[in-house]
Amino acid sequence: MKIAPWPIEPAWGSAAIVFYALLYAVLHSALAGRVVKEWARRRWGTLADRWYRLGYNFLAIVLLLPLGLMLVKFPDRTLYTLASPWYALALGIEGLALLGILYGVWITDAWSFLGIRQLFNPQCAETYRCVPLIVTGMYRWVRHPQYLFGLILLWCAPNMTMNRAVLSLVFSLYLYIGTFLEERRLVAEYGETYRQYQRQVPRLFPWRGPVRVRLER
Repeated sequence: MKIAPWPIEPAWGSAAIVFYALLYAVLHSALAGRVVKEWARRRWGTLADRWYRLGYNFLAIVLLLPLGLMLVKFPDRTLYTLASPWYALALGIEGLALLGILYGVWITDAWSFLGIRQLFNPQCAETYRCVPLIVTGMYRWVRHPQYLFGLILLWCAPNMTMNRAVLSLVFSLYLYIGTFLEERRLVAEYGETYRQYQRQVPRLFPWRGPVRVRLER
C-alpha cells in the first residue's frame, strides 16, 4: 500500500465538500421527518401522501449531483492506494456491500422504497405501512443492515483521497445518527412489535451473531 504524505496546502475543496455534505444530511433528514410530511398533508391532502416519497427520492438524487461534481473537480490528494491483490479484494467487498443494499431494498418492497406503490395504494400512502416488519435473513444480524453495508461501501475503497475521506466521515456520522431517527419512525409504525425486535437484535453492528427473533404479535 502506497501512502502519500499529508497535504500541507489549504484543503478548501475538502472544507466545501464537508459543508455541502452536512447541509445535504440536515435537509435529507428534515424532509424524511413527520413534521414536513404532516405539513405537506395539510397543504395538499392525500395527493401529498401519494407523491411525497417519489418526490423525496427525486430531490435526494438531484441534490447529490453537485457533491459528485465536487469530488471530480475540486483539488484533491491521494491518501493511499492498495496494492494487488488487496485492491481487487477491496473492490469485491464494496461490490458485495452494494448488492447487500440492493437486496435489502428489494425484500422490504422496492416499489414502496421508490415511491411507486404509494401512487396506487392509498392505505400504504397514508400510514407508510407498505410491508410487514422483516426480521429474517440479514435482519437477524442487525436491525439496520443497509446502513452497515453503507459504512462498508464508504470505507473499503481501494483508493482513498482526502476529499473522499472527509465525505465518508460525514456520511458515516449521518448513517449512525440516521439509525436513531429511523428507529423512531419504525416504533411509530410497528409499535410494541418493533420494541420486542429492538430488545433482541443489535442496532448496527452484528456482535451477537444471527438471532432467532421471537415476536409476540
